[in-house]
Order: sequence, then C-alpha cells, then structure tokens
Amino acid sequence: MMLYTLDSSCLERARRALSRGSHPLSAALEQLRVDADRICRTPPESVVMKPAAAPGGDAHDYYSLAPDAWPFLLRGDKPCWQRREGMLNPDAESDAFDAARLTRMANRCLTLGAAWYFTRQRVYAQAAAEQIRCWFIDRETRMRPHLNFGHAVPGELAGQGSGLSETQALWMVPDTLGLIANSGVLDDADVSALRQWFAAFSHWMFHTDIGFEGYAWHDWRGTAHDAQRVAFLLFCHDFPLARRVIQHGLTLRLAGQFDRDGRQAAALDGDRPFRAALHNLDAHLRLNRYAEPLDIDRWQSVTHAGRLRAGLDYLLPFVLEPELWPWRDGVDRDDETLLRVLLQAVRGYGTGAERYYDALAALPPTQTARREWLLWYPGERGR
Repeated sequence: MMLYTLDSSCLERARRALSRGSHPLSAALEQLRVDADRICRTPPESVVMKPAAAPGGDAHDYYSLAPDAWPFLLRGDKPCWQRREGMLNPDAESDAFDAARLTRMANRCLTLGAAWYFTRQRVYAQAAAEQIRCWFIDRETRMRPHLNFGHAVPGELAGQGSGLSETQALWMVPDTLGLIANSGVLDDADVSALRQWFAAFSHWMFHTDIGFEGYAWHDWRGTAHDAQRVAFLLFCHDFPLARRVIQHGLTLRLAGQFDRDGRQAAALDGDRPFRAALHNLDAHLRLNRYAEPLDIDRWQSVTHAGRLRAGLDYLLPFVLEPELWPWRDGVDRDDETLLRVLLQAVRGYGTGAERYYDALAALPPTQTARREWLLWYPGERGR
C-alpha cells in the first residue's frame, strides 16, 4: 500500500484498536460508513457539471471565482466586477464554479478509500474508482490539468496563481489510490493515466506564469504550492525533483515565515490570521511527511526545523483558551484542519507530544467522529 500523506502505521493502529470491540474510534467508523453510503447514492463529481464553461469555452477547464470579486453594477445585461479585499463572495463556493466541486471530489475519494480500508466492502472501492476515472481519466468528463481560469475576476483577470489554494485537497487522490490498490478496481492503464495527469499538472504549477505566481507567494499559499507539488512529484516517482523542492523550501519557507517565537507575521497581518496560520502549519506538516521517504528529517534535524514546532506551540494556548486570541478573526476549534494538524503533530514529534494531546482533548465533541481520527490515529495517550 503506497501512501504519501497518510501513514500506514496510523491506519493499522486504528484498525487494531477497532478490532478489540468497543472503542472511542467506533463513532468515527460509524460516521465514515454513513458518509460513504451517502456518497454512493450520488453521482461522481466532474468539472463539466458547471452551468457555464470557463472563459475559453471548454467545460473541461477548471473555473473558479476569486473569493473577493463582487458584481457591482450592470453594463447592459452584464455585471461589472470589482475586488473587495477581505469581503468573501459566497458565490465563489457555489456550484456555478468548480472550487467547492473539486474539494468535494477529493474528499469523496478519501472517504470511500478509507471506508474500503476499514470495512472491506467492495462497493466503496468501486465508487472511489468511478470518481477518479470521472474527474481525471474519462474523456467526456475529465478536467484538463491546469488552473488557467482559477480565481478569475470576470472581465478583468482570466486567472490567478492564488487559485492553487483551491487544490490543496488533491493529495487525497493519490492516497486513495493506495488505500484501494488491493481491491482490483483500477487497472494499470488507469494508474498510468492518473500519473500522467498529475505529472502534467505539477509541470503546469511551476512552468507557466499563473502556476509560478502561486509558487511566488511567501505566505501559506506558497507553502501549499510546495506541499502540493512535492506530493504529486512523489506520486509520479520524480524523487530528485521532490527532494530539491523540499530543500529549497527550508530557507524560502521555514526560515522566512516564522520568527523564533513561532509567530507568522504574514498570517497575523491578514484578514483571517488564525486560519492562515493554521493552513500554513498544515502544509508544513505535510512537507515533513513527504520528506520522510527522501531521508530528510524535516521534523527535527534540518536547519530551522525548530521554528515549525515553535509555530505550533504559539497557537496552542489559543486552542485551549480561544478567548485569548487577540486578532480580528476567531479560533474555530471545530475546524477539521485543526484536528489534522494536531494529529500530525502527535505522530511526528512523539516525545514531548503531551501538549498536543492536551489540545486534542480540548476540542469540541463534534470532532470525535471525524474521519481524521481513523486516518492519523495516534494511539491511546501514554502508550
């Protein structure tokens, strides 16, 4: 089972815990079944489902609206658009565009793959394979491997590199392939076609103006670019290039984004500082994971490794006592990304992880049935 972001030891630990009968993870497994059954009753997602094609006229092109773009007046029968910094247009998450659809697609894949892994019910693996073929392989429904029309501002910008923030969940697709690999629902041609798609997409990410614009961000969006690209390079077996991206990011990202106390200046200066800081930590922790098979100890040994842990520890008091957070947004303890960050921190840091267990214990009851507990199960505290 080839996994890149997930860890087979965490999955196996969860499976062993569930095999012992009544266990706190049972609620997460039951919710996983409910979610997977619901997904199986709905058709797979595809970019061609949007009501209007991208500006190029091809429904296979990904198309999303810049979240701060708003129509403000009509010129004839067409609206003019303007940017309103810090004001999010809910239409950007509607099914008129592809952003929410892509996130649903990736989560469908991972939920179904996990459901197969934990239940061995073949229907889940088959549904995951159907979704993968629909989005990436089948000629009638597949997405073209680029975001030339991501974060568009109609009439002003065809696309922006910041659109790559909407593809952060794509790591779930190669790992779904690993989860269902022994089910026999995808053949060698399917796997080859999927690798070709991700190879083309990772090339677009760095070798086009819009893709490189996403790389050039110095905040969490730049880190997310690195994390996505490395995940896809590992999946495509381009290990030398994956290693170079990680090594370059040690100074470009780690050293530049965190001060010695763990504060993230770029995140704290934004409109949603807690969310930005959290997403940056999530991307960095995924990069730590991707460095492992390349024999790079990004957790402890590399230069500036301590700054990432300081960044985690800086946020912990506010997770425990959200009312202490002094910036303009709030601390959302029900955020799935927060749960994933804490579980990855327990896994990666091991010794001294008690503080992360404390933060996990402070999360609301709604977090206890989340899929992430099964995917990154750290084991019982103190064992």
